[in-house]
Parts: sequence; structure tokens; C-alpha cells
Amino acid sequence: MEDKKAKILIAEDDPAQLMMLEVSLMNAGYSVVTATNGKTTITQASAEKPDLIFLDMLMPDIGGLDVIKKLKGDPITKNIKIVALSNLNKKEIIDQCLAAGALDFLVKMLFVPKDIVEKVGEYLKK
Repeated sequence: MEDKKAKILIAEDDPAQLMMLEVSLMNAGYSVVTATNGKTTITQASAEKPDLIFLDMLMPDIGGLDVIKKLKGDPITKNIKIVALSNLNKKEIIDQCLAAGALDFLVKMLFVPKDIVEKVGEYLKK
């Protein structure tokens, strides 16, 4: 698969962060779908079957860790690559996300959208 044709689901409840990441990924040539809560993330992942999900850990209804567990436990979505996003830079949370099946954990305040876009190719090859 050519990276630029990849479909990416951004699950983020903060409108400004969602828009910045969405615009950055679209400008880089990726197909982007979005969700603003955990329930919609699960529905979109099943319907759209994205190649990669950027998943905020603090969602208004279903927390990110529970979303990871749900997606990894479903045969339809279990192989979708998930990158957890949060400003909570706590080892316990990071370890839980990785143990549940996340490919990586990015602390949002340490990355700008451009940095995240640059990591997409690396994630898609894993």
C-alpha cells in the first residue's frame, strides 16, 4: 500500500486539535475521517476500516483505553494500528495503552501536527 493512499481516523474531542491534525494529514495526501467521542470512534473504525487511528485517551463518553480494548477485541478492527494521544505523560497510562494493543503513545504537548504526520509512514510500515 502506498502511504499517501492510507486512510486515517482521528479520534479527538478538542475541535482545535482535531482540525490541526486533520488539515496536516490531508495536506500530506492522506484520506482522513474523524470522530469526537469513543462510541463514534468504534463505529467509524468498524465502518471505515482505517489503516491507522490516532486516538485521544480522554474522550467524553468511552475512554481511550476502553476503545483500544474494544477495537482489539473485535475481529473486524483488531488489526487496525492505533496510536494513543494524550497530555497525560504517566508511565502507568502509557504501559496500559501499549499492553492493550496500541502501537505507540504520543504525548500531545511534545509534538506538533507536522511531527505526527512525519511518523505516519513509520507507523504504516509496522
